[in-house]
Amino acid sequence: KYISMVMRDVFLVKPLSMTPSQIRRIILILLGIVVLGVLGFLGYRALRTTPAAPQDETQTITGRSLPSPAIPQVPPGGAEGAIPLPDLPSIAEERLVRLTDFPVVSPALNKDETRVLFYKKSGGDLFASDFTGKNQTKQTNLTVIGLMEAIWQRDGGRAVVRYADGDTAKAFLQIGTSTIATLPQDITSAAWSPDRSSVAYALPRDGQLDLIITDASGKNPRTVYRTPLIDASLAWVAADLFIFATAPSAAADGYFFAFSRQDGAFTKVFGPQRGLIGLWSPDGAAVLASGIPAGAREYALTLYSRQKKESVSIPLATMAEKCVWSDGASLFCAVPKSIPGGTVLPDEYLRGEFNPSDRIVRIESTAGAVSPIFDEGDFDMANILATKDKKRLFFVNRRDGTLWSLRLQ
Repeated sequence: KYISMVMRDVFLVKPLSMTPSQIRRIILILLGIVVLGVLGFLGYRALRTTPAAPQDETQTITGRSLPSPAIPQVPPGGAEGAIPLPDLPSIAEERLVRLTDFPVVSPALNKDETRVLFYKKSGGDLFASDFTGKNQTKQTNLTVIGLMEAIWQRDGGRAVVRYADGDTAKAFLQIGTSTIATLPQDITSAAWSPDRSSVAYALPRDGQLDLIITDASGKNPRTVYRTPLIDASLAWVAADLFIFATAPSAAADGYFFAFSRQDGAFTKVFGPQRGLIGLWSPDGAAVLASGIPAGAREYALTLYSRQKKESVSIPLATMAEKCVWSDGASLFCAVPKSIPGGTVLPDEYLRGEFNPSDRIVRIESTAGAVSPIFDEGDFDMANILATKDKKRLFFVNRRDGTLWSLRLQ
């Protein structure tokens, strides 16, 4: 009402009788009233109680994803404040444990066999894990895209790492946590000397395959032999003895040839067998061969003594690369529970077209006796490792690339 009276006096009643000073005073009064009104409104808004916003019902659980109910395991602890996961049986009580929830490449045991080493397929980071999978530490900060394989020293100290760069195969020596040595391009295979002091690799040149040896740091390379077996893979089985294995295929006869650095001799050791793959014992005295023997129709295993030149047939349809020597006297093998008729071995397996469900058996190399070890789950087992005390196996499940540990009973 007061404002209305003032406005009437100013604009209607006495517009012509006011002096300039009176007009300025009235304008200032009006501005003051407006300012006081704005401040009062803001004070009212600040003192008014604001209703609480509705709570978000979504909750986040941190930590490793929950495992399959068939093979439970305890996930590592999550971040502080995280909602705890349900209680699960202790991982130490489980016979079969999944160590990783991501694909890995080329696992190996360290020297004292207390940890398992592996490369993460995505990014190529090197990790070390205990046998529960709960304690994993990154060993390097390298990023390796296109990782194919790692060929380890027997004690897990160093590795030849092969990876694909477009259409080019490249390789380097993993010497330490931050030290590498570049190797030539297009190396097709590599092998460490039994005493771990040197590394050999096969390199195609001018239509031949060169056998090149360097020290354990990749220095002082020297070519010691050339062979026309351009597609052969390499094994270093004794101080002065190398084995060249022809590429395996069910459509071609396969052979093992030995090169002696001591006398320069190059001789046939084993074959022919179609689809031939070999796994040499740690002392190089024997080889587990898988293939189709001459005159036979079924894919099977053969134990061959290089020194005695004697063979023992083992009627198991599996590939030697699905086996591991625990010592010079026994092996563990993953054997497909069934093989569909018409499956071409080893070709379809090597191409990833045949993914069997495996069981594990133990083979005594002296007599070829076979005993069952494990026949549970649905795993296509590869990269099998065995501790020297024969108490634990490790394998990669080819279906998803994850790493597993199996405690032997």
